[in-house]
Amino acid sequence: MNISYWIITLKPESENVQELQQALKSQGLEANLFQAVDGRTAMPALEPGEKLAKHRTRLRHLCDLTPPEVGCYLSHLRLIKMAWNEGFESICILEDDVKLEPDFARIMEEITKLPSEVEMVRLMGLKIRKRKIVQPLGGGNHQLVRPERGWLGTQAYYLNRTGMEKVLKHASTIKEPIDKMYDHFWEGGLRLFGVEPHLVYEANTAPSSIAKSNRQRAKVPWFYYLLHSLEKGIFSVTRHTHLLMRRREFYPATRPQKAPGQSARMRE
Repeated sequence: MNISYWIITLKPESENVQELQQALKSQGLEANLFQAVDGRTAMPALEPGEKLAKHRTRLRHLCDLTPPEVGCYLSHLRLIKMAWNEGFESICILEDDVKLEPDFARIMEEITKLPSEVEMVRLMGLKIRKRKIVQPLGGGNHQLVRPERGWLGTQAYYLNRTGMEKVLKHASTIKEPIDKMYDHFWEGGLRLFGVEPHLVYEANTAPSSIAKSNRQRAKVPWFYYLLHSLEKGIFSVTRHTHLLMRRREFYPATRPQKAPGQSARMRE
């Protein structure tokens, strides 16, 4: 399966981008640049088909999304939309602050040959979760895994065409940060996997400039606090129902014996 590599960036001429492009070239890969949506100073304008579900964000996270969060979300969404419209079979999306592990290209070649039901593969994450080991990759040095919960982060991931279609159908209504949308994969029916050890890691250890959704935000109207527990309960039931109905896909699940990646922000 043909795959197209893309780097999302606000600063195409930056040193990070140049270094990432060179790292890809050193492994025989070429990457295109995609101009990120800038939400640093104001809320980005939405395009036709995009909707900001403010009430859903408030119910789930007791806050509103910030302009940087919406900008980040739209950057990924619009890149996927472009790739879908142009007929790409599969894509690999990289944010511009990652570094590649030496075997990135070799393992990516194996990932593109996986069955079509492997719709998305996260190439790194920030949370250590229980997961089912599906199969070895790279002669056993890596493995394809199926996490039962989200890994957190959108630094690098693979999508095949079916995965792109599911993302576009589900994610055009924006109700939470983009990584949370992927973490809650069952809501859009996305068949999400991961690779261990991770194929990339963060280039710097500075905290993200995109603030957490539920910290240092203006309070929402009081009635959202009353409905929040109900929303959390429904959310939990849908997640556990999904896992129960597909238990053979997700279990037995175990925790990694050690951290599966180099990013300093990885946590339990």
